Amino acid sequence: MVFKVYNKCLGREVTAGHFNSKTKIFYKAVSTHSKLLVLNAYGIEKCVVEELKERGCKLIQIEEINTGNMYEIDFDKFIEKAILRTFGNSTEQYYLPLKYFTKVEKAS
Repeated sequence: MVFKVYNKCLGREVTAGHFNSKTKIFYKAVSTHSKLLVLNAYGIEKCVVEELKERGCKLIQIEEINTGNMYEIDFDKFIEKAILRTFGNSTEQYYLPLKYFTKVEKAS
């Protein structure tokens, strides 16, 4: 399932991520320029997190497309630790510093 959200800055819908209903994993591809530097965190829209909770999400994966780095965290831990904020012209999002995520090592 593809999650689409309206981006106010761009004035159009954008892909917020993908949810696999069989594995219960939410995957989000990001570029490092979209990182909230003050927290060293990426945001996930509040409406997406609420939908993921209803669908029984178990794991969140974030991939930095320009570095290839992959991070993951248990969904419940994400909910417990993340902060809900609106920065700039954005929508309300959950932010969690990458220090709480596990960096997934690439298979060799």
